Amino acid sequence: MISDAAPIIFLSKIGKLALLKKIFKEIIIPAAVQREVLVEGKPGYAAIKEALEQKWIKIINPERILELSLGPGESEAISLAREIKEPLLLDDAYAIKAAKIYDVETMRTTTVLFLAAHQRIITKDELINLTNGLVGAGYYIRPSEYAWLLSRIQEDL
Repeated sequence: MISDAAPIIFLSKIGKLALLKKIFKEIIIPAAVQREVLVEGKPGYAAIKEALEQKWIKIINPERILELSLGPGESEAISLAREIKEPLLLDDAYAIKAAKIYDVETMRTTTVLFLAAHQRIITKDELINLTNGLVGAGYYIRPSEYAWLLSRIQEDL
């Protein structure tokens, strides 16, 4: 699994970066994403640094970076996902559209939480609390999507 910066940042902000390791075993990021996530003094810095030191978050750069009119991290992550044919953790709506143009499978941070609940790594109550924690940490979910997520939690779990 490849990741853009936002999923790593938000999961580390809510103290759940390790979910990525439990679900996917390893995460691959390009150097531009590393520069975005590894900022000393920012929330989650210590957890991200530790994950890089433990090498379950690995740095691999794309051979060719697509011109996508996105940020460097998103452009490199989409380019890498396309090259090595791996799915991509990505939250930005414009970046998701760009990834789909290049047939890159994407998954959002909220989907990671759902996977964790389905795999019984977290409980249904934790899923609700962590989803609310993401929103509290600045993760944007449209009100209609938030209502849909909550209804899915009630129905599926």
